[in-house]
Amino acid sequence: MTLTRFSPDKIGGAVCTIIGAVSLIEALRLYPYGVGLLTGDHTFPGILGVLLCIGGIILLFKKSKGFGEASMPKGKIRLKMLLSIMILLIYCFLIGILGYFLSTLAAFTCLFRLLGSYRWIISLFFSATLTAVLYGLFIVLLKTPFPGGSLFF
Repeated sequence: MTLTRFSPDKIGGAVCTIIGAVSLIEALRLYPYGVGLLTGDHTFPGILGVLLCIGGIILLFKKSKGFGEASMPKGKIRLKMLLSIMILLIYCFLIGILGYFLSTLAAFTCLFRLLGSYRWIISLFFSATLTAVLYGLFIVLLKTPFPGGSLFF
């Protein structure tokens, strides 16, 4: 006898819904400090909370399928996974030294090259575009301060 009531999708849906609700409560708490409805400290937790609640509720009520066999990745896939984790850990270290822009550009370039198997110039173009879009979204529009880096001060 298997317990389908507690499938991984249902557990994940419950966790997502709870985290989304906590995020929405935090957004409501921060709302009075904001300038407007879509600008201020409450915007990101509010959007994230809504998306997490919607996704969690979908997972909770979705019919679960049978479970397949899972195995650890081998060969090139394992190497790519380990290198991705290593790149992100190095990124966490470099963001305090180089700042947001340079460290994000370097990390995205390496990840696009590793995971997408693009040429270096294409990886650099994609990462520069993505870094600029995220910079515009968070720093310019949402006025979120990002690390400037200690190397250039």
